Amino acid sequence: MKPSIKSISLAKLVSRFLGEMHCFDAGGTLPLLHAAKLTTPQLAALEFVFEPRTISAVASYLGLSRPATSQMIHKLVGRGLVKRSESTTDRRQKSALASARGRALLDKVASARAARFAASISALSPRAVGHLKNALCEAAVQMGKARTDFKRRTMQH
Repeated sequence: MKPSIKSISLAKLVSRFLGEMHCFDAGGTLPLLHAAKLTTPQLAALEFVFEPRTISAVASYLGLSRPATSQMIHKLVGRGLVKRSESTTDRRQKSALASARGRALLDKVASARAARFAASISALSPRAVGHLKNALCEAAVQMGKARTDFKRRTMQH
C-alpha cells in the first residue's frame, strides 16, 4: 500500500516526482555527458560558470576545496568547455566562464532535459498540468527571490 500524499513530506514528494520524471529520460542526457567525458560535478561547475565566476565562488558553490576546484576547472579548460582568466588588478584572482563550446554543450543538455520534462508532463491530465504549472510558477518566483541572497554570498568570494 502506497502512503497517501498528505503523509509524505514535501522533500520526499519532490524526490519521488523527479524519480518518476527520470523514467521518461530514455537516456537523453547521459550520452551527452559521456561523449564530452563530463562528470556530474563538472556539469554543475560548467552550468555555474555560465556567468563569469571566481574559482573561490565555484568552490563554495560545489562545496569543494579551492585546489580541487582549480583542478576541475583546469580539466574543463583542457576540453575547451571553459575559459579561464586572471584579474587585471590581482593576478592571483582567477575566474572561469563557459566557452562557446561549453555553452553549446549546455544547450544540448537543456534540450535533452526539456524533452524529458515534456514527455513526463504529457502523461498528466490537463487538470494536473494546471495545478503543477501554478505551483511551479509560485515556487519559481519565491526561489528566485531567495536566490538573490545566495548569489550575493557566492559572488563575494
